[in-house]
Amino acid sequence: MTDHYPPHPITRPGASPAGGGPDRPEIITPGAWIRFPGAGPFVLATMASRFVARLVDAAILVIPAGAGFAGLLSAVVAHQPRLWWTLLLIAPATLIVWFGYEGLLVGLRGATVGKTVAGVRVVTARSATPRSGGPGVGVGMTRAAMLALPGLVPCLGWFITALVSVSPFFDEFARQGWQDKAAGTFVVSTKPVHY
Repeated sequence: MTDHYPPHPITRPGASPAGGGPDRPEIITPGAWIRFPGAGPFVLATMASRFVARLVDAAILVIPAGAGFAGLLSAVVAHQPRLWWTLLLIAPATLIVWFGYEGLLVGLRGATVGKTVAGVRVVTARSATPRSGGPGVGVGMTRAAMLALPGLVPCLGWFITALVSVSPFFDEFARQGWQDKAAGTFVVSTKPVHY
C-alpha cells in the first residue's frame, strides 16, 4: 500500500474493465496502478510476487501433508495392509485444509502467510481503505473455490487449476485472475513505492 501517486498517470476513460464509478476501482495505468474510491492509488501486484506467495503457501501446506501421508503409509503397510484405502483420504483432506486456509485468511485478513511474506494483499473496492480488514469470508471462499474445486475434476483437474493460477497473465489491464474476476478482487502490493 502506498500514499504516493504514480509519476505519470494514464487514465483511459471508458477503457477500464473495472468500470469506474462510485463503488468501482479506476485503472490509472493499465497493469500497474489502480485507484479505489475513498483510498489512494495502489500498485498492482506483480506475477513474481504472486508466485512467491503461492510457493510459500504451498510449502506451509504440502510439507505437513507429505509428513502425514508418509506416517499414514508406514502405519498402514506395517500394521493394517487391508486399510490401504485410508491413503485415499489424504488428498481430499489436504484440499479441505487448503480451502479453509486460503479462504479464511484472505477473507479475514486479505492475505495468507505467503501473501504477507511476498508483500501482496487481496482487496475489493470496499476493503481497500487502510483501516479495513479483509474483503470478507464469502469473497475469500469464492477465490479459494475457483482455485481448489477444479482440482476435483478427474484427469484434467490439475491442468484447469494450473490455468486458473496463471490466468492473471491473460489480463494485462488489471492483472485479475479468473479467481479475482469471480470474487471481484484485485491483488495489490503492500510494499512502499520509491521513485
